[in-house]
Amino acid sequence: MKKALKNIASIKSGVFLKPQAQGDLVYLQAKHFNADGELDSELFPDVQWQDISEKHVLKPGDILFSAKGLKNFAAVYESRNLPAIASTSFLIISIWEKTVDPEYVTLILNSRHSQEYLKGVAKGTSIPSISKKQLEEFEVVMIPRGIQQKLVALSKLKKEENDLVSKIERLKKLSFEQDLNTIIQHYE
Repeated sequence: MKKALKNIASIKSGVFLKPQAQGDLVYLQAKHFNADGELDSELFPDVQWQDISEKHVLKPGDILFSAKGLKNFAAVYESRNLPAIASTSFLIISIWEKTVDPEYVTLILNSRHSQEYLKGVAKGTSIPSISKKQLEEFEVVMIPRGIQQKLVALSKLKKEENDLVSKIERLKKLSFEQDLNTIIQHYE
C-alpha cells in the first residue's frame, strides 16, 4: 500500500533570513550539505532567536528536503545538531504518522528511482524547483516500521562499507606511491 506524503506528514517551507556574524540559531542552507544530504561543513549560529517564530525552529525528526536547484536530497534533522531554522531552499516534512520512520522517508526520497521521478515533475528550466504540492503528492510505500528501520540500518551499513572501500583504495594508492618513491630513491 502507498500513501501520499500529505497523508502521513505536514509540509512547510523554510524561511528567508539574512545570516549575521553571530547568533543563537543556525540558518541551514543547501550549501551546508553534500550531494548525499550529509552535513558537509561546520555550523555556526548565525541568526537571532528574536527574529524567529518558534514554529520555524526545526524539531528532531523533521526532514529537510532540498527542493530547489539540481541538488535535491533529503536529510533528517537530529537532536545532536545545534538549534536551527531551514532556509527557503528547503521544504520541511514533519511526519505525524506514528507507523512511519522519518529516516525511512528520507531513504526513499534519496533513492535513485524517487530522484528521477522528482526531477521529472520539477518546474523551471534554469533553476528547477519541486513545489510543496508536488511533494505532498509523492507516494511512500507503507511497510511495517520494524522493516523500515532495518532498511535504514542496512543503508547505513552500505554507506560505511563504501566509505571503507574508498579509504582502502586511497591507502593502497598511497602505499604504492611510497613504494615507488623508495625504489626510485634506491637507484638514485
